[in-house]
Parts: sequence; structure tokens; C-alpha cells
Amino acid sequence: MKHIKYLFPVFLGIAISILSCSKEDRIAVPENVDYFSIYEKPRNQWNKLDSLCDTIYQNYGVKIIYEFTPRIVTGTTFFVPANYDKALQYTKVMLEGFWLKPLKARFPQYFSKETPREFIIVGGFVHFNDITSAGAAAGAGLNAQFYRLGMGGINNFDKANKAALFDHIVTLYHEHAHQQDHKYGRGYLYDRVSQADYYGLTYNSRSIAQANLDGFFTPYGGYAPEEDFATTVESMARYPKYTIDTTITKNTKLATKYRMVHTYYLEKGMDLHELNKVLDSVVYKTSY
Repeated sequence: MKHIKYLFPVFLGIAISILSCSKEDRIAVPENVDYFSIYEKPRNQWNKLDSLCDTIYQNYGVKIIYEFTPRIVTGTTFFVPANYDKALQYTKVMLEGFWLKPLKARFPQYFSKETPREFIIVGGFVHFNDITSAGAAAGAGLNAQFYRLGMGGINNFDKANKAALFDHIVTLYHEHAHQQDHKYGRGYLYDRVSQADYYGLTYNSRSIAQANLDGFFTPYGGYAPEEDFATTVESMARYPKYTIDTTITKNTKLATKYRMVHTYYLEKGMDLHELNKVLDSVVYKTSY
């Protein structure tokens, strides 16, 4: 009993310590990815990409973020950082050369008011359900807020593949269209145009020709109103005006949505037909 008497305070102290630490010292799993700005590094440790990101920030006001902890963003969505060499090429060619420089020069009003403040570079595509899954997206899950844009698949970046470069930049504008939608809304009247016609998950079974006849620029546009809006923007960025003019003759609903989107962007300082010319020029007529 004597030994127990002396040991009791020790056991009591251990018990109190365990109870007090059980909640406070438990390691919490972060809910979001940890993004690292170049400005979190000492300047004397910057690499070539860090210096380029700083130049872009000074010239265009956009923070390029390429380093982050490869964590799960939600329970089923994975983001993976990009390979350094690919990220360097992508930042120089795509972000500075194809996106920000011509955007600021050709559409200054739109650039000053609508350009996101951050851009996230993701190495792989955005995977759902598990990181090895076949189902992946370029920007889904990254672009749910209007101040930050992001794109995936950067580890596949090939600056010699002009067709892939063009496809990527118009997809970037597709993703940014979602941000415009979140910021301003696409309008009640827009959603009414094809209200009863959306395919839902069966969009994969439709051809482009059928989608056009049904009033959508692409089959994916027939998935839901938000993708209808974004694919209309993407199509106008992708194709010259004469192609769009031909397409919208296939259904009056196409023509109506085209006019709505064209006006929507004009009011913000961008002519989407001029954007097509700009993108065609910088991608196909410029050497990088």
C-alpha cells in the first residue's frame, strides 16, 4: 500500500497527460491542398521557374503556383504536382505566351477585370474515385472560385504539338467560362433555351452532328446548362466565325445561345471571334 501511495500521483499525472493530449495533439488531416507561393522561399533559393513566375506576377498580377503537397483535395479527388521541366515550359509557352500576354494586349478591359489572381499547375489530370482511375478531367474541381484558375495534364505538355497546344488553350477558356458563370451567372433565360433537351449522363452516346441538331455545340454541352454555357464559349474560341455561322443554322436554339454568349462576353470586353483569331495566331504562327 505504501508503494501504491507514492505511485498514485505518477499514475494520475500520466492519465491527465493522456486525456489532455488526446484531442490537442492529434494530427489533423488537412482538408485542402497546401499550395506554396514562390514568395515563401528566400530569393537566393529561387530557380529559373521561380524567377519566371515573379516576372509574370509583376507584369500581369497573376501568381503561378506549381508547388504543393500532393494530397487528396476531397475524399475522392487527387491533385499531383507537375514535373519541374514541364512546368517551366508550360509557364513560358502556354501561360505567358498564349494566355496572359495576348490577353492583356488585345483585350485590356477584360484582362483587367476578369483575369484570375492565381493559376495552379497540376501535373496529372484530376482523378476521381482513385488516383489510378481512367476517369480524369483537365480542370474540374480546380475552378470553383473566380479568383483562381487551374489546369491538369501538364506532365503531358509538348510544345511541338501545335494541335494539342491549341486544344489546351481553348480548354483553358472553357474552364475560365465556368468562373465567369460562378461570378456573374449565365442568366435565367439562358437555362430556359434548352430546358427540356439536356442529355444528362447519356451525352457520351451522342455525336457532334446529333448534338448540333439538338441545339448544342458539343455532346458534352448537352450534359447540363453549365457545360452548355462553357462549351459554347470554348467552341467560339476554337472555331472561326464562318464555322460558327454555319453551325448555328442547324437549330434556332443554337443561334439563340450563341447570341447570348457573344453579347455576354462583349459586355465584359472580349469578342470571342477575335479571341479565335488571336489564339490561332499565337499557337500556329509563333515559334517557342
